[in-house]
Amino acid sequence: MIHAKSFKCSNSLWVATIIAAAILSAFSPGYSQVPWPEKMQNPKVLPKFTTTDELRATMFGFSAALGVNCVHCHVAENWRDFSTYDFASDANKNKISARTMMQMVREINEKQLTKITGHKTSSLSVECMTCHQGKEKPTTLLQEMNAVIEKDGVRAAIKKYRALRQKHYGGGGYDFSENSLNRLGYQLLGKEQLKDAIAIFQLNVEMNPASANPYDSLAEAYRKNGQNWLAFINYSKALELNPRNKNAEKMLNELKGVLNNE
Repeated sequence: MIHAKSFKCSNSLWVATIIAAAILSAFSPGYSQVPWPEKMQNPKVLPKFTTTDELRATMFGFSAALGVNCVHCHVAENWRDFSTYDFASDANKNKISARTMMQMVREINEKQLTKITGHKTSSLSVECMTCHQGKEKPTTLLQEMNAVIEKDGVRAAIKKYRALRQKHYGGGGYDFSENSLNRLGYQLLGKEQLKDAIAIFQLNVEMNPASANPYDSLAEAYRKNGQNWLAFINYSKALELNPRNKNAEKMLNELKGVLNNE
């Protein structure tokens, strides 16, 4: 049996609801004024005795968490007009997926988290926003970029990075710290995709020009690719930004000997 408490809205969900309603109102004139359905149709996971207010909060919470509107899961002729919705229909495959995800969240919160020591005395819980963070799919930055690299190459991945950064930076959906690009660069370096690794490390330097580590990593890739002078320049910059960088200091001493013999 599914208990109502499984889907009671937390404070964070109510905040998400308010935000979602504001977004819908701002970008979809008339959307927030249309009548809300008085009761659920064809419920399979949510408790049948869920109130209208609880349903509204839950649905807007889903919308905010995934950055989507109602037609992402429901069938409608006009997504702004609830009177055109067929809420009972299961034709939209995303609705089926949503039910599965709701069941997964309930399983985690009601069964799995209770097995963790100290959970009963904490407010720890999982909800859609925990993983989705405003994205339709809860992917990481590395997953997004690796998929593009595999299909369309590193230049397309860099273009994807810039688009994601412009849209999501500061929102928590992706990790745009230097560590993400550094990890990706070393993944490529480990696969001997040297030019691709260099391109990613160059992007990291561009995005984090005041940090020593991106220069150090770029220098390592240049060194491995036989571009010793460029390696020397970037190790020098890394040491300038972080005078305690022993690796950069060591590599510069080695490169001085190599360059003198070239």
